[in-house]
Amino acid sequence: MIDSKHLSSALSERFGLVVSAKAEQTSEGQRITIRPHDIEYTISFQIDILLGWRTVTAIFKPGNFASSLVRSMNSATSEQKAAFAVFAGSLRAKGARISFSIDGTDVDAVSPDTWPDGWSNITISMKKVGIVLERDKGYDFAAAFPWTTGFFGMALALLPLEAVPENELAGEEEGAEIYRTVKLYERSRINRAACIEIHGTVCKVCEFSFGNTYGELGEGFIHVHHIVPVSQMGGRYILNPGSDLIPVCPNCHAMLHRKTTPYSPDELQQIVRD
Repeated sequence: MIDSKHLSSALSERFGLVVSAKAEQTSEGQRITIRPHDIEYTISFQIDILLGWRTVTAIFKPGNFASSLVRSMNSATSEQKAAFAVFAGSLRAKGARISFSIDGTDVDAVSPDTWPDGWSNITISMKKVGIVLERDKGYDFAAAFPWTTGFFGMALALLPLEAVPENELAGEEEGAEIYRTVKLYERSRINRAACIEIHGTVCKVCEFSFGNTYGELGEGFIHVHHIVPVSQMGGRYILNPGSDLIPVCPNCHAMLHRKTTPYSPDELQQIVRD
């Protein structure tokens, strides 16, 4: 069995959102249910992942009373849609089949410009075949985790997780509980996770890996650097997590900012090599 506690911790670390994961064995394989912690499923959502024989499938499932959540996904910004496309593109590049439909019509998950304006229903699912997940002692966490993070990131990318002060949530009706996640979540964390989805967690300057050096303690730890300084982006800049962000270790991150106009990653890499 996949260790549910380990999976919850790893997903929470990756996305900056407290996540609950539950695994159970079924006749079809191991089923994993992932959802935001302490939020009633009926007004929120969950991700169902099935680890079958050499197959991974996943589906996004809104709760029965989560219509307001789905409608809010319709208002996703261009930056959110770009992050969604990064996760979808990464999964597709690794051989997964992504199914994404809006109001019953199939659309291209990696081409947000082709999506219709306005929707009341969406379905998101994924299937990957031909992958070895089974080991003598159960399913391989390292083999399953990339598919879990990629699909969970797709769902989170479109959600309305803006920074709303906690005191503004006091006294809200039950249907507003989904927005309580915002106090545990930074909007930028989805872009960080999308960057890691594409580039991994090895420093792009010096190639240091916290996971290789510190084992489980260091797994997933890395800083993320804006290639274009935030101060230069302006209000209309649409950030692309795949091309505008790179993973760097804390030392290299500090060195990139040693001058007013930060060094480029290539410049610092040359300094390291010299």
